[in-house]
Amino acid sequence: MKNKAALLFGALVIVVAGVTIFNIYLNHNISNTTASKQIQVTNESLQEENKELKKQLSEVRPSAQEQQKRDYLNTVHQFIDVSYYREKKGFEERKKVAKSIMDKELYEQFYPSEKFVYGDSYTSIPDDVQLYVQQYDGGQEEVEVIAEFTNHLVIKDENVDDQTHDIIKVSLRKEENKWVVYSIEELKTEIMK
Repeated sequence: MKNKAALLFGALVIVVAGVTIFNIYLNHNISNTTASKQIQVTNESLQEENKELKKQLSEVRPSAQEQQKRDYLNTVHQFIDVSYYREKKGFEERKKVAKSIMDKELYEQFYPSEKFVYGDSYTSIPDDVQLYVQQYDGGQEEVEVIAEFTNHLVIKDENVDDQTHDIIKVSLRKEENKWVVYSIEELKTEIMK
């Protein structure tokens, strides 16, 4: 009986050890499978989020047409700054910018002499600039922009201190991948005070 009991006990120990090893094996496989599925689900979720972010980015990034519009509007702002902002301080810098954004003929109208001496008595400061653009379809080489602004003009020698309301039409053309102002037309200049 002892032999049978020992044999039965040994068989029981082997079965318990086998079941334990089998449970460990299954637990390990289930853990690996669960971790793999979690990684797969996380990966799919991140890919979906990435697609959504790319979509949002494409909606935020300006189109080529919008970028062109921004470029020529920026050129018009620069033109107003260098043409209507007049003061001795910063004259040479404005002159350099003007040369880069105006065609030669228009530049010579605004800056007729290389040896021009700028006096201290004259200042003109444009403010509250509003720009109105024509329809731009993207392939145009020329555009026109209407600019409306107020201009504070002071001429100390003549006791002039005026505020004017100005409306101008600025014509631009594309030269060497940049916008250049080639013509302006004053539509309205009215003294406000």
